[in-house]
Amino acid sequence: MTIDFSVISTAEKQNWLNSAVAPRPIALASTISKNGEVNLSPFSFFNVFSSNPPIVILAPNRRVRDGTRKHTIMNLEEVPEVAISIVDLSILEKVNQASAEYAQGVNEFHEVGFTEVPSQSIRPPFVKESRISMECRVIELKSLGDNAGAGTLVIAEVNLMHVDDGLLDQEGIIDPERFQQVARLGQDWYTHTDPSVLFKLPKPRIHF
Repeated sequence: MTIDFSVISTAEKQNWLNSAVAPRPIALASTISKNGEVNLSPFSFFNVFSSNPPIVILAPNRRVRDGTRKHTIMNLEEVPEVAISIVDLSILEKVNQASAEYAQGVNEFHEVGFTEVPSQSIRPPFVKESRISMECRVIELKSLGDNAGAGTLVIAEVNLMHVDDGLLDQEGIIDPERFQQVARLGQDWYTHTDPSVLFKLPKPRIHF
C-alpha cells in the first residue's frame, strides 16, 4: 500500500510516522519557568545529532487535538535550559504518568513520585531515579509551524552528563547489558533492551 500524506488527517500522519520510525529513545525533559515552576515531560522525538559540539535535539509537538503548545516550550522560551533524563524499564510507569496533561504550574516530579536533584550548571533539576541524565543549554528553538501537530526543534548543547557507576563495564564504558533502556513505538507500544536480544556487529574495515 501507499499512503498519500496530503489527503490524510494529522492524527493519521502521526500514527503512521510513530509506527514506522521506531524504536525511538525517550527524553524525560525537565524545564523551569522564569517564576521557578518546574515541568517534567517525556518526548520520544529525541536523539543525539553531534559530538563536537555535543548536541541533542528534542521536538515537543503542538497538541493534535487543538494545536495548543506544551508547557515545555513555554518554559524554554523563558529559561533556555533543559535537563534530560534517559528512560529505562525501572521508571517507565512513572514516566508514562508524567505524560498526562497536567495544568500549567503543576510539578510532575511531585505528582508521579520522582525526586528532584539540583543541577550543577543549569536551573532545571534532573531525575534522581534515572541512571543517566544530561544538563543542557538550549542554543536554538526552531518552530516547524503553527498547525496542530507541528513541532518545535529544541537544539541543546550538553554541558554535563551524570552516569550511574553501576552501568559501567571494566573499561569504564556504558554496558547495554546493564541498562534496560526503553524506546517508543507506535500507538501504546514500547520496547526495551534485553541481553537476550543484544548483538554486536563490528564496523567494516576500510579498504584502500
